[in-house]
Amino acid sequence: MNIVVFGGTGLIGRAFCRYALMNNHVPIIVSRNPDRFDIPYKKISYTDAGKPVLQRMLSDEYAVVNLTGAGIANKRWSKQRKKVLERSRIEMLERIEVFLQQAPQEPEVFVQASAIGFYGDKGDVNVDEDSTQGNNYLSWLTEEWESAFKEMSLEDTRKVIIRTGIVLTKDGGVLPKMLTAYNAFVGGPLGVGNQFLSWIHIEDEVRAIMHLIEDSYARGAFNLTAPVPVTMKHFAQTLGAILDKSSFFRVPAFLLKLLFGQMAQETMLTGAKVLPKRLMEHEFEFIFTDVDLALRNLLLKKQ
Repeated sequence: MNIVVFGGTGLIGRAFCRYALMNNHVPIIVSRNPDRFDIPYKKISYTDAGKPVLQRMLSDEYAVVNLTGAGIANKRWSKQRKKVLERSRIEMLERIEVFLQQAPQEPEVFVQASAIGFYGDKGDVNVDEDSTQGNNYLSWLTEEWESAFKEMSLEDTRKVIIRTGIVLTKDGGVLPKMLTAYNAFVGGPLGVGNQFLSWIHIEDEVRAIMHLIEDSYARGAFNLTAPVPVTMKHFAQTLGAILDKSSFFRVPAFLLKLLFGQMAQETMLTGAKVLPKRLMEHEFEFIFTDVDLALRNLLLKKQ
């Protein structure tokens, strides 16, 4: 199947395209500047939708995956940064809708990125897809994102929303940042460490996306998190044990708030114990359900 991927040059996008290619699918990456990237997939721009070669590729059954969006935890949330976060999500969906309107037919399935930030801070209560929305900025942003997706005029397309947790990979995200701290002998939990960290191994992340593409009964929202979330303290201790380094250096909450403000409060110091209820109901089988095994796979396997 041809799979049109928006955000295919990002962290999850690159891994997903590799996995799709290995499983006999054809990833087509849509980018504003396709010539910037040296990748072994077909690259097109947003203005190429009407070209004959792409029209032929989209004349049969195809899928769409949208993984675009500026990094939530990359910078402090100034007013300007919040506008970037919002535009890169809401306005990008408008561009994608215009792109798809030029295709000969609608996609069979559209998988739309979201995040477990939808649920806000839920403490140690079990959270699944039926749980209520949170009441902070990140909850509002993800709800707006999902609402914009639901309102897209794709009447014949099966729509899937993936609420992704903390993705564990050595190629980017939270893990390399934590490794830097441990290698400097200042590794440890953020804040008190009781907040839950709902994680997923990058391999399970891309496998889950493909599973939802191929499962014709999959619709609506799915949590993409491992079935056993852990506290920040547990995660830090596990990482320290694997690296054989101390994990007792606790980064004070006040310092994180001083450096990163609201972003620290909503992404580092609070969390939710998110469970992949619907994904497991749809018979997805995780490879990594234990955080210790997931980290060992990423950090100790031969490259």
